[in-house]
Amino acid sequence: MDFEEEYKQNRTAMKKCKKTETYIFIIFAANIAFAIWMMIAALIAWNIWFLTAAILGAAGSVLGILSVRKRDSALAIAAAVIIIAEIGIMFFFDGISVLGFAEVAVFGYFVVTNIMNIKKYRWLEQQDGFPNFEPRLKEYDMDRAQRNIKDPYAQKMEDMNKNNTHEMQEL
Repeated sequence: MDFEEEYKQNRTAMKKCKKTETYIFIIFAANIAFAIWMMIAALIAWNIWFLTAAILGAAGSVLGILSVRKRDSALAIAAAVIIIAEIGIMFFFDGISVLGFAEVAVFGYFVVTNIMNIKKYRWLEQQDGFPNFEPRLKEYDMDRAQRNIKDPYAQKMEDMNKNNTHEMQEL
């Protein structure tokens, strides 16, 4: 059966999508923790630029988490824009630093991965057998549909029995 191989590939792709979602969720949650730490440090030092960068980082990460949970590309793009704004503020305030390059690399990768993952998930939603991609379930549905189809002879016999009165008519 050809659909079994297709289901196997789609099931593997679905597992990969869920695994990637977990990694992206963890990275965005870590960025929220980092942003909270940065907010506390900015409030202690009373540095408006760090405070702005921290608020943007937290907002971008919250949007990123929402994009992962709702699988929404628009939220993922909005999160990318806000995180890029945060990185830009950190670059302009602090100058070029290793932390800035690391943040650009990590969040750039995960934002692009999130958008690609959402696109793949949307494609999988359109495929037959979503979300489980179980060949046995498809076989069961096909067998059930076959049982509901009656051959013409059985249909004719059923009609004759329904119209028959089962009484001997007098001649």
